Amino acid sequence: MATKTEAPVEEQVSKSVYDTLAEPFDVTFHDTRGGVDLEYITGEQCISRLNQVLGVNGWSFVVLNHGINQEADEAWVLGSLSTTIEGVSTERQQFGSQKIKRSRSSGSPMDIGFDLKGAATDALKKCAMLVGVGLYLSRKEQVSQPSSNDSDTLVCDECGRDLTPTSFKDGTSWSPQQLAAFGRRKHQRVLCMDHYRAANELRRRAEQALEEVPF
Repeated sequence: MATKTEAPVEEQVSKSVYDTLAEPFDVTFHDTRGGVDLEYITGEQCISRLNQVLGVNGWSFVVLNHGINQEADEAWVLGSLSTTIEGVSTERQQFGSQKIKRSRSSGSPMDIGFDLKGAATDALKKCAMLVGVGLYLSRKEQVSQPSSNDSDTLVCDECGRDLTPTSFKDGTSWSPQQLAAFGRRKHQRVLCMDHYRAANELRRRAEQALEEVPF
């Protein structure tokens, strides 16, 4: 009588729903806010991941409250994500925000509804992060400090100027070594702060087309 051959243990254990939700994305995007490089996904990527893993009936998102922060000039939304994961219902709430887009000529808001929609997308992504979607993107990266063998003076590959310490409005600061490390990692070259920002802007413009529509 033939005996049944059992599959290896790793084949018997299926990947958990959480692990599937938390899988890294093949494509991500970058932006710089307050001098900090941010990596993120779009609302469409987030929704697609929830649909593919949980099914269209396995989750829902509602806006609980919304408003306009006049001082920050941004729209805000409090959203709630309800999910059913492996038979267990969960609810996660988070705030999202979106800078108000204004006319360059008049300074008037161009489309408050669009800004609120962007804030809702931001809230959805933050709620989804609490169940694993894109959570790895929130890890804080540590920039290594220079060793004793590093050159005392770092210069910009674009203009040849020495890199200097840079302070930001939020109270954070970068040393020349940190600025050089961020430039090498993000743009593959050492850049002064002026050219680092210029390179960020060029990349932002290239990616802007994908971010014009919140969903």
